[in-house]
Amino acid sequence: MEDLRMVRQKKSIVVMAKVLVLALLIGVFAAIPSTETFAATNKALRAKVVFDGDRESDAVWTNNNYVLQAGHKKASKVKKNMKISAKVYVPVAALKKDEDTVHVDAWVSLETKKNDFVGDIRTKYTVMLIKDGKKMRVALWDPAKEKELKPGKMASYKKSGKYYVITLNNMPLENVVYKDEQASKINTKSEYNLGQGISVTGTCTKSSGYVYVDDLMISGVTTQKITFNKKDYKWYSGWHMDKNYSLKVATVK
Repeated sequence: MEDLRMVRQKKSIVVMAKVLVLALLIGVFAAIPSTETFAATNKALRAKVVFDGDRESDAVWTNNNYVLQAGHKKASKVKKNMKISAKVYVPVAALKKDEDTVHVDAWVSLETKKNDFVGDIRTKYTVMLIKDGKKMRVALWDPAKEKELKPGKMASYKKSGKYYVITLNNMPLENVVYKDEQASKINTKSEYNLGQGISVTGTCTKSSGYVYVDDLMISGVTTQKITFNKKDYKWYSGWHMDKNYSLKVATVK
């Protein structure tokens, strides 16, 4: 069954690239931030998700894919070897059967101060939370080597109530900027408006519920963090099935 998972991941590389481009083209940075004032409680960015039970077809990478994104408040320069961190809450109910998997991709989006899209810098690995028999495990998928890797300290998970909390910890970013699937060098001299995106795809049990994203952080030439407990973000937006998707900042419950 390991070979089957590798085939699925190979299919996801091309599809996820299209996801990132489309999500950005439909106005990621144009999203209007909420005017709500948030209390200092455990809040996070929330999306309603429906996983249709498909684990095999190419369509799963579109139908069961949800993108949650938020903009950091401060413009900053970027450099090589940057890293990002995040927490992603996924429903326990989605991971009931052997080989049920949730795939998490992440990236940083760049925009000029005049709101022109520059491109995105992607993480080197996809994080996978996998139901493996009676146990759960976290693994990384390396698209460059087309192989599964142990996560080390870069990814972990824990069960919290009706959610599995997947933690990305200083996940390394690639040292190129992608725009329309064309790669270019990182410009370290200009300042950019920064957005941070998380993509969640379920090749798993048919289920519905909420996915939450919290504690977004970019480390490197800049260190910025979004906790959502206060209005410490510039905007947020979502994407699903080729269109904007409604998100909400809400208490995790």
